[in-house]
Amino acid sequence: MTPHRRSARFIAGPAKLAVYARIALHVVARYAALPGVFGWSPAAYLKFLVRALELLVVFRHNKIVRTARGFKLHLYLPAYPTPAFFQAIETKLVRTPPGPITVVFSMTKACTYKCQHCYQRLDGGADLAEETMLRTARAVQERGVAMFDIEGGEPLLRPARLLRLLNAIDRRSEIWVNTVGARADAATLERLKEAGLAGIMVSVHSPDEDRHDAFTGVPGSFRAACNALAEAHRIGLMAAVNSVLAEEEIVTGGLDRLMDLARDLDCDFVQLIHPKPAGKWLGRREAMQGDAGILAAVRGKHLHYNGRGTPDHPSLAAQVFEESARVFGCTAGGVDRFYVNAFGEVQPCEFLNISFGNVREESFDAIFDRMRGFFPTPCLDWLCCTQAGAIHDLVRAGGAERTPVPWDLTRSLADQWERGRPTPLYRRLGVYR
Repeated sequence: MTPHRRSARFIAGPAKLAVYARIALHVVARYAALPGVFGWSPAAYLKFLVRALELLVVFRHNKIVRTARGFKLHLYLPAYPTPAFFQAIETKLVRTPPGPITVVFSMTKACTYKCQHCYQRLDGGADLAEETMLRTARAVQERGVAMFDIEGGEPLLRPARLLRLLNAIDRRSEIWVNTVGARADAATLERLKEAGLAGIMVSVHSPDEDRHDAFTGVPGSFRAACNALAEAHRIGLMAAVNSVLAEEEIVTGGLDRLMDLARDLDCDFVQLIHPKPAGKWLGRREAMQGDAGILAAVRGKHLHYNGRGTPDHPSLAAQVFEESARVFGCTAGGVDRFYVNAFGEVQPCEFLNISFGNVREESFDAIFDRMRGFFPTPCLDWLCCTQAGAIHDLVRAGGAERTPVPWDLTRSLADQWERGRPTPLYRRLGVYR
């Protein structure tokens, strides 16, 4: 792709105003034609518009990515003007109480990689029976979820099961698949695209080939990941790099090299996840990127790569920026996201190895309501960091042989945890009471 065409794909600076204006006018007109949504109340309609504008403005720190499906304002916001985009708006600003926009949905534990940081490494149990999995996915979507992030293990190891899951999710949700890329050949990706797949997130944990291969424990994994990203872009799927960069690489320019690699592969997004003391790293304290200087540097890179000065680079979604006090804070527990593991455990986040119940034993709705009872309002503390030690202690004290910690033990932690100050954004929106 030529630099000119790349630049047309990524919209930054004042040029974003035209897209924002288009979206704002569309929202005004769409919901003016649906007065029953607000109980025929002009005041409720106007309040909704003000909240929608406030929510739109928070994405100003991100590049807009022009895709085949429309405009992506954020990696985890469905493309405008798809049905999933409006599902997200209604889930957050019309429903009472507001619902989550994103679910990370594990459909299988099967995986041939040995990634050092794997947050599922201690997870036990067999994959859900397919009908239970599909029923759970439908129940999740009815909660207003507008984006499914389907993962494994490695979902492409079970392509028939993955296709049936895609077909069970309707157009109210945008669907992505997390993969290591090893089986993402053209024919497979084409079939998934026909079934509704919007994009793939491919794990690249270092811009250095040898270092990435050592991290995954699989020779050739770097080249497989790069090939998958390039192939996805070629056939019209959105493509994102999913990366957990080591602290050493962050401080030695590894993020810049990763962004250059993603640019050369024509990716749309790079998601940078800071290391978490979860799964195989549960109980670990060193190199978890808690240093304030490193966090500030990464937040600066987020602004840099989403600004006008990098027109050819993809949008960077740095978790330490997105979860900061100026943006969304911690969104776990069904505030904006939650996790369903392959065995059926419903967790606040994939990086919190605790469960609020299993869909093998109870309905998803009952478990979800229980979980939301412990997350009534959005707050700022990153529980994956502040509660990791307590979770580790529960695992050891309970003699658990696998994670996540079951509900009966989870409750002893959740009853007493502190979640920090309320998130300023959601306090301003006033949608959580």
